[in-house]
Amino acid sequence: MAALNKEKTINSAVHLGFALSLLLGGTAVAQEATPLSAPDSTPDALGLMQGFPPAPDKTIRFTDPDYFAFPKLRWTVCHFRELMPTTVVRNGSEGVSELPVDIDAGIDGVEFLPLGGKAPMTWRDAFDANYTDGILVLHQGRVVYERYDGCLDEHTLHGAMSVTKSLTGLLGEVLMAEGTLDEAALVGDIIPELGRSAFGDATVRQVLDMTTALDYSEDYSDPDAEVWTYARAG
Repeated sequence: MAALNKEKTINSAVHLGFALSLLLGGTAVAQEATPLSAPDSTPDALGLMQGFPPAPDKTIRFTDPDYFAFPKLRWTVCHFRELMPTTVVRNGSEGVSELPVDIDAGIDGVEFLPLGGKAPMTWRDAFDANYTDGILVLHQGRVVYERYDGCLDEHTLHGAMSVTKSLTGLLGEVLMAEGTLDEAALVGDIIPELGRSAFGDATVRQVLDMTTALDYSEDYSDPDAEVWTYARAG
């Protein structure tokens, strides 16, 4: 059953396009190798972090320069808690609502033409083509589609990445439309803990539009970028 877990945030959000296809080492004739397919690059298929202790060449550590690169990425995104400091954000004292399920078996066969593509593909084909770890589709308050692969299942956690800001931004827009939230309000006035941070004098609108212009680098190829300092800090 697809239920919201009181002790954790279910991040079965779409992993579409996130796992980058990294070209594997060159050959003597400088030809590019074919990237591993989705089924062939799962942690189980590659034996990543299997057994205790895992084989040295199958072990993933935060200090590894490639822990966030394909194909190790496909294990990492479900195991951030084993690699860096994290904490549980509770859902409050309200009860957990179970989502009604009404699976539509026809969704897998839906065809579409990808942008820039020459041939149609099915929804099911797209799941593997995009190295998707999991997807849950809600329609009119009911779960109509649910599928998992890679490191993810209905009980495990997954890195939400930019899904977090998308959901938060949507909720913010709803609150502003209802008149509950003022887009001109300062973040520091709403969340006192952020008052002395770089977000303190930014408005809600600036934060939602990502125009705060913070001096922050998210260059994952730069080991000295602030994004890695942030990751180490949890």
